[in-house]
Amino acid sequence: MPNLQRYACKLTRDVSAAEDLTQDCLARALSRQHRFEPGTNMQAWLTTMLKNLHFNNLQREKHVTKVELWDGAMSVEASQIARLVFRDVDRAFGALTPSQRKVVKLVAIEGRPYQEAAEKLNVSIGTIRSRLCRARERLNNLMAA
Repeated sequence: MPNLQRYACKLTRDVSAAEDLTQDCLARALSRQHRFEPGTNMQAWLTTMLKNLHFNNLQREKHVTKVELWDGAMSVEASQIARLVFRDVDRAFGALTPSQRKVVKLVAIEGRPYQEAAEKLNVSIGTIRSRLCRARERLNNLMAA
């Protein structure tokens, strides 16, 4: 973890941003631990993940307009943005195949283990993993469009 933190500091040139990046990297690693191949270099896997997250964040920031407010400006909570995001996620979720929706609901939303989802849907764990992977890719593509 100290190596990841140092590398994140080098990439971001900001201690608090580096802490956030490191935390995001570790959260992503935990959610994708099934993709790690035992016997390979975990440090390299985590470092690559951290670097990719950083570059993804930089790409995302290109599309964000930053506005500076003066002291007397009023702030309003942007609930309409949350509603729009929820609407987009709901539409993307609805565009999945029924089998992909079931797997996403069981594993990603309800947090069930792969084994339990496999038993409930009467399929193998490999099928659960492939459906979930395809569903995540499809959701990412639909949300990016």
